[in-house]
Amino acid sequence: MKSAPQQKYRYLTLLFTFFILAGSLIGIVTPAGLGWDFANFYDTGRRAAAGQVQDIYLPETEINGQPPQGKMQFWGTPISAMFYVPLSYFSARTASIMFKIENTLAIFVTLLLLYFYNRQFIPNDRIAQAKFGALFSFLALIYQPFWTVYRVGGQTTPTVMLLLTIGFLAYVANKNFSAALMAALAILIKPAMVWIVVVLALVSGRDFFKYLMINLMVLGVLSLLVMGWEIHLEFLQRMLKGLSKSFPWFYNSSLYVTFDNFRVLYHAGDLSGWQQLILKILQGILKLSVVASIGYFILQARKFNWQTTARRHFHFLIALSFFFLFSQTIWEHYLSILFIVLIYLTIISLNNNRDATILIGAIFFFSLGQNLILINLLRRHFEFATVPKLLLAGLFKSAPLILLYIFWWKFRKHIYQAYHSPVWHSQSQDKKPNSQN
Repeated sequence: MKSAPQQKYRYLTLLFTFFILAGSLIGIVTPAGLGWDFANFYDTGRRAAAGQVQDIYLPETEINGQPPQGKMQFWGTPISAMFYVPLSYFSARTASIMFKIENTLAIFVTLLLLYFYNRQFIPNDRIAQAKFGALFSFLALIYQPFWTVYRVGGQTTPTVMLLLTIGFLAYVANKNFSAALMAALAILIKPAMVWIVVVLALVSGRDFFKYLMINLMVLGVLSLLVMGWEIHLEFLQRMLKGLSKSFPWFYNSSLYVTFDNFRVLYHAGDLSGWQQLILKILQGILKLSVVASIGYFILQARKFNWQTTARRHFHFLIALSFFFLFSQTIWEHYLSILFIVLIYLTIISLNNNRDATILIGAIFFFSLGQNLILINLLRRHFEFATVPKLLLAGLFKSAPLILLYIFWWKFRKHIYQAYHSPVWHSQSQDKKPNSQN
């Protein structure tokens, strides 16, 4: 028989799940974003289906003599354009509904995988498990980056999030080929995720690196054979240009968005040479501090006699964190992938540390700033052109990543200690700990 507290948490879980399902259904049927991100993938699929592969990076070109659905830039790899061909067989409205249904399924499967995986870190007690179910569903409900995809008509980020989650579970289980394949497919769809793979390649040992190179080479050769060399050259040139582009706070949530605010919005980006130099220096210092910090965390972790599963878990979370803390541009929906890190940090914080719990709670609270409806409302009613307003807007939008950076520094010993938990010994496939894998 279920106890009263257990029953209460069960009801809360059902309530939060109902809100998630209802919100998703509303998001699917609402015709929003047909000219936004959805149009990016829809037009790319239409161009690929029409044999206009050479035009996939030219958003204003006509498609079979018809105008494009939107005019957003496509940033995926050339061969990933083929993934969107099925959308071209339907009208924009129907294709958007189908795309958002796929997004919804990807989000739900990801959440289920993360829920069942992370339950092992909760005490084997019915009330504790029921409480975790309620907490997990509540955090998923309020974490705005998940739900941004409905406002933009659909996105590929949920699919990439699912690939990375499967890769994460395979990686921790020491299934190097599967993990490498999922990572390769993720960066095939979203090349910006390459920083995750770079860190994993550096810390994961020979087997993972070998399988990663094999997967990337096979996919690369396949892409060249199917799409040709010229479009790949254009892709590389576009990626290089993209590295230097600045996006302000209403598009961007990166750690560096405050600098980009001043470049783009302050007097329409009309900064003097020395002002631009100062911004570049400050941003460079911050980027170097991120690289040095992540390197320091990894080196510190090597001192501990962890099980291999624990070490690989740590490496994947640190790789994800590096991507978010280092990348120049972080679209709101990218932050949905950060949930893989945040749910584990939430669990270990709740178990032991009140201050850490407050900091994690603040990250989820400021995720509300990733809501596009709220951002557009702020833009309509306030003019962000002065130094204080640009600074405040940048800090507000980048708050989740600022707080994540602070968390890693302030509670790194707490994180290290969690990897000594008996749960890692019970699930390890090793006969003895391995501190170097």
